[in-house]
This record gives sequence, structure tokens and C-alpha cells, in this order.
Amino acid sequence: MDQRTVKWVEVVVGIAIGLGAGYYYGLMMGTDKGVQQGIAQGIAQEKVSENARKADAEKEAAQSLNPFQQNTSNPFDKSPTNPFKDVQVNPFQ
Repeated sequence: MDQRTVKWVEVVVGIAIGLGAGYYYGLMMGTDKGVQQGIAQGIAQEKVSENARKADAEKEAAQSLNPFQQNTSNPFDKSPTNPFKDVQVNPFQ
């Protein structure tokens, strides 16, 4: 082989090695960033769902502890007797 052909082979091999190394480096850096970004997105989603669960729990606790909550049932429905039956209106009679 002459010097010119050897030089071209060296250039082609150098370009191939450079492209391979660049591809590998880019793949590794992209994977690392992708993993870090995926972890960050997962943490953000978990915080959002945690805040939603916390808000729901607070709302449910507030509703269960509210003494002024409107009930549609009559508390005297279950009572068979009239509590005001023997009440005297005028104590001087």
C-alpha cells in the first residue's frame, strides 16, 4: 500500500471511532439526564397526589366534625312520646 491509501484508511478509522465514541457518550449523558428527569417528574407527581389526598382527608375530617351540618332527618321521629304533653303553661292555675 502506498502512503496515500494508508492515510485515508487512518482518517476513515478515526472518524468511525470518533462517531462511535460520540454516540456512546451522547447515549450515556442522555440516559442520565432522562433518568434524573424521570425521577424529578415522579417526585412531582407524588407530591401533587399527596397534596390532593391531604386536602380530601382534611375536607372529610371537617365534615365529620361539623356539628352544624344540615341533617334532613327529624330527631324526634324515633321518640314514641310527646315530650311536651304534661307541660303546664300557667303555673298559677
